Amino acid sequence: MGINKDKNISAAADLRRRSEEQLKTRTSEVEFPRTDGEMQRLILELEIHKIELEMQNAELCQARDDAERSLEKYSDPYDFAPVGYFTLDRSGTINSVNLRGASLVGVARPRLLGQRFVQLVTDEYRQIFTDFIGWVYINRDKTVCEVTLVNKDNKQVVVLLEAMAAISGQECGLVVIDISERKRLENDLRGYAHRLVVLEEELRNKIATELHDKICRDLTVLGMNMAIISDGIKDVAPKKLTARAKVSGKMIKSISHTVKNIMVGLRPQVLDDYGLLATLRWHAELFSKRSDIVVTVETDETFPRLAMEKETALFRISQEALMNVLKHATARIVTINLRRSGGMIRFNVVDDGKGFLSEAPSLIRNGSGWGMKIMRERAELIGGFFHVNSASGRGTTISVILPQEDN
Repeated sequence: MGINKDKNISAAADLRRRSEEQLKTRTSEVEFPRTDGEMQRLILELEIHKIELEMQNAELCQARDDAERSLEKYSDPYDFAPVGYFTLDRSGTINSVNLRGASLVGVARPRLLGQRFVQLVTDEYRQIFTDFIGWVYINRDKTVCEVTLVNKDNKQVVVLLEAMAAISGQECGLVVIDISERKRLENDLRGYAHRLVVLEEELRNKIATELHDKICRDLTVLGMNMAIISDGIKDVAPKKLTARAKVSGKMIKSISHTVKNIMVGLRPQVLDDYGLLATLRWHAELFSKRSDIVVTVETDETFPRLAMEKETALFRISQEALMNVLKHATARIVTINLRRSGGMIRFNVVDDGKGFLSEAPSLIRNGSGWGMKIMRERAELIGGFFHVNSASGRGTTISVILPQEDN
């Protein structure tokens, strides 16, 4: 406080000194009227103050010009930025906006000022935006969400919002990025992915059918022929030849068993015949025998059949999840939950393994790796929400939530 006071005194003294020096240069040009000493002193003081005001006015003009040049320097990048910039108060009212922000919604800047931003958001996203703004002032870090805006032509624009509260806590800066094209491309890619999944299942089914109708049939006939040959030569053929015939018969049985396992892996017939619930129980029992990991299925006994597309996707997710458990989790128990609740289908695969490493928060939040990506894509292709919850030493839960309607 004392330092600022000393600076002000010093600045005033400097201004006084410069004014007196300038007055001296003017006294040769200005002739003061002859008065008594007191009047002479007042006139001199007035002249000094006049010069001080002139100098202060010149400095203010210079400061104004510098500020205008600085404003011009930064106004163009602000106004013509490729993204929209808004300043909102705590109620979501627009205090300022750049040209790009106004063009995104097709409204002139003066008309946007004082308007609440939520009025630009489509109905289905308004609650999301309200929660988003509330979180911005609580979190104080950059917060992100996606919403859909509607412009004056009633055309919808998908945007990514990034916001952060100001230091004062009374305003927040909002960046609005148009991602409509990106979302369109994502939807196109999702359509292609859906088609690939359909083609994959069709190919699996076709190969399984071919194996059953041709390879298995021929192996069965070959095994029967080999058994007949073995019985026919056991009394007349050398022992070595008889032994070879028996070994060949066993090999045919082994090959037939292997082909049947391949068929089941490609497309289990039980899924088509009896549905998801029966298939999960069958697969859980088979997996437990092969891995020594206890797998149980918990569900409503009256759980209905779903659309084949959904049943196939959930079964494939369970296959991938159990394979991940076998490879990485070091788990002893796995529980598969399949429930109906509040008009939603809830599907969980829970293990008691080691979980993801704590150093990788992205894994905990969303899941990573090829297997996780495949499971997420399968869930999203049937309109589901995919989530992974894991912690080091506390196991992993893979969840899929999808609407029950349109089964």
